[in-house]
Amino acid sequence: MAHNGDGTVSEQAKLASDEAAKQWKELRKQARRRADDAKKEAVKGLNTVAEALRKEIRESGASPEVSENIDQLAEGLERAANYLRKHSYEDMGEDVKRVVRRSPFRTLSIVFIVGLVIGLLLRGGDPDRDYR
Repeated sequence: MAHNGDGTVSEQAKLASDEAAKQWKELRKQARRRADDAKKEAVKGLNTVAEALRKEIRESGASPEVSENIDQLAEGLERAANYLRKHSYEDMGEDVKRVVRRSPFRTLSIVFIVGLVIGLLLRGGDPDRDYR
């Protein structure tokens, strides 16, 4: 049996394995906390955007049709925020699987549109701005 000052190689391997398991568990906890924080921020952001849309449309004096469409959009954002608040990541994963299996092309279209909107928001939403 090989020895190294503090014990056998197998004892050292077990200690290293236990330490790695502890560190992995701590990393998972930290990742979960960060994900929960991000989810809370997303909920807050969705509600803030819905509120801002309603405020803007009231102040703009838009037509009733446009106001109704914006209100429906705001309601959708609020429903999304409520869904995020009430569901676990596991629940959301199962829901995503079910939706993708049911209508994969529709899902891809929605993901494309959401990505486009997020891209426009991230670049500042100024369509006339030159990014070259």
